[in-house]
Amino acid sequence: MRYEVHGPFPIQKANRLIDHSASAKRLFWETVDEVEPGLSRAVGCYVFCIGKKPWYAGVAERQAFNRECFALHKIVAFNSALNKVRKGKPQLILISKMTNQGRFAKPSVNGHKASKFLEDMIIGMTLAANAEAVNIKGTKFPKELSVPGVINTPQGKGSKKSVQFLRSVLRT
Repeated sequence: MRYEVHGPFPIQKANRLIDHSASAKRLFWETVDEVEPGLSRAVGCYVFCIGKKPWYAGVAERQAFNRECFALHKIVAFNSALNKVRKGKPQLILISKMTNQGRFAKPSVNGHKASKFLEDMIIGMTLAANAEAVNIKGTKFPKELSVPGVINTPQGKGSKKSVQFLRSVLRT
């Protein structure tokens, strides 16, 4: 399973919030398709960022990016993030799933298991980069799970030889 990364694509604002008018969405997806024809109708994962900081990670698997990324509950989450930040432009990174023939994968009623796995992984990475990320779904384990040297290492618990060894093995 191969994925490709595209963007970042700037998202228009109206005042301080995401411009979610039909014309703004249409212009956004036209811009995406100018850069990468057909990408708007592809599936995969996406990351909403403000500046270089990730704030939300999601998956488009049963619907294409152009139907999934700006759904009303996503706009609410994106605007929540914008309200927490003073500076930075909103943008979207799209991570498209590719077919064996090198084309964009299409939506499927059964979803895409690899994309779901990738979403969970990217949500964890988003939380590691930004503890204030606005994802709700899929954040329980990345927030609460603690394995010294791997994830959420408690203060003072990262110096044991076994933890240091594990950290060195996993990072090489």
